[in-house]
Amino acid sequence: MRQGASGDDHRPELVASLVRDYYACFNERRFRDAQAVLATDALLEHIPIGRQDYGVDGYVRFANAWLAAFPDAQFAVEQIEQRSETGFDVHLLATGTHVGTFDIGVCQFRPTLRRVTLRLRQLVTIHGRHLSSSTLSFDMNHLIGQLSTIDYAELIDRVERMQPLAEELVRAVGHEERRRDVAERLGRELDAARKALRPHFYR
Repeated sequence: MRQGASGDDHRPELVASLVRDYYACFNERRFRDAQAVLATDALLEHIPIGRQDYGVDGYVRFANAWLAAFPDAQFAVEQIEQRSETGFDVHLLATGTHVGTFDIGVCQFRPTLRRVTLRLRQLVTIHGRHLSSSTLSFDMNHLIGQLSTIDYAELIDRVERMQPLAEELVRAVGHEERRRDVAERLGRELDAARKALRPHFYR
């Protein structure tokens, strides 16, 4: 890689150093030290905040939100790949014990007390030896598999309640008012069963 006319230096060792320093600030709980790595107006799109944020203050909010769910969290940088002149893919491994609510906007995972391992992908843009933007993404199915909890007793109870309602619905053919009443009751059981199976979708 070459040094661009703008003065940006994207040598692999420099990029790796910036990214590792960025996460060292998190792992060592030196959040404000990240200002040495971040551009002043760096754009951050980090979970679990679920919105855009900027600069070191945004980094601190991200770190505190993550630690609220995983107080012992650590991030390990596994691989860095260059995608463009200034853009890089960073593959991360995040570990921690899930003892607090993890809110990622579309879902909210209540504490499971499990030790979890999450694979994340960070897209970063680097200008002038600083991170100017950063976006974190993840495999939603993998996240759900580790952090979701199923209330099996409640789920079984709701499924058992649905069977007689289904039979009653069949018997009510030709009686629209009765069918509608049974369908309403069946719908409530379906909603309750879904909540027992997918509690993270209910805020």
